[in-house]
Amino acid sequence: MSMRKILSIGLVLVSIGGIAVSAINLIPYLREEAQSASLYAELAAIHAAGDDSHTDGIIVTPMATTTVTNAEERDQVDGEASLPDETSEPTLPPVIHSGLLALHEKNPDCVAWITIEGTVIDYPVMYRPGQKNYYLHRDFNGNHASAGALFIAENCDPDDSDNVIIYGHHMNSGKMFAALNKYKKQSFYEEHKRIVFETLHGSEAYEIMFAFTTPVYTGHDFAYYAFSKANSAEEYDAYISACRERALYDTGVTEQYGDKLLTLSTCEYSQKNGRMVVVARKINE
Repeated sequence: MSMRKILSIGLVLVSIGGIAVSAINLIPYLREEAQSASLYAELAAIHAAGDDSHTDGIIVTPMATTTVTNAEERDQVDGEASLPDETSEPTLPPVIHSGLLALHEKNPDCVAWITIEGTVIDYPVMYRPGQKNYYLHRDFNGNHASAGALFIAENCDPDDSDNVIIYGHHMNSGKMFAALNKYKKQSFYEEHKRIVFETLHGSEAYEIMFAFTTPVYTGHDFAYYAFSKANSAEEYDAYISACRERALYDTGVTEQYGDKLLTLSTCEYSQKNGRMVVVARKINE
């Protein structure tokens, strides 16, 4: 057998060995992907089983209904009591989606569900302020997972913050927050302008205002991740202006001080430590 043939056979064997090693290394990844898909399918089924279209099975927050009058006491006219001349309808408590409540009971860290119709973004949202990035590499059940879970930043208070920041991985599979990178194109935005954010206080709707990319942790970057509460209208407007300056296109959506914001963030790979950021404002329906 010639030396050339021996070398050729050797190269083939090395190649086969490399492929075999790669396949072996891929098995744990594929197993984890399958487990993640199974878990989130289960969670989606629990969420979908809830129905907020009627009152049966719906849990509402404990809030007393009240009737507001134009006076604390009846006025006395000529010695006779007169009834209030104005009344308002009773204030109804918000409705909580029973599917979300079931997930919250399963894991109290689950405080919301986010959906962007027409995308894979349809997931529970976790919140554990006492432990930074707890769900970065943990799934809904707290088990290790490369995809992690969507989670609210520790510096936010979902009930009180002016800006609720939600982080999620940009998975090569397209799952979690990978779809946010599609907002680089205005045509995608035009078809996916709305975010539904179900919380333990009721369902909220948001319209997207800005989509932009930015580096982080450079020492002189736009620290969008630090803004959760505005101490003044000037501070709120400064954040909005900074977002608008970086926006990839003009959505035409305007805001005013006091509008609640939702900021979604994931990795972006065109730059070092890049982030893709989508900012939306709450709308009243």
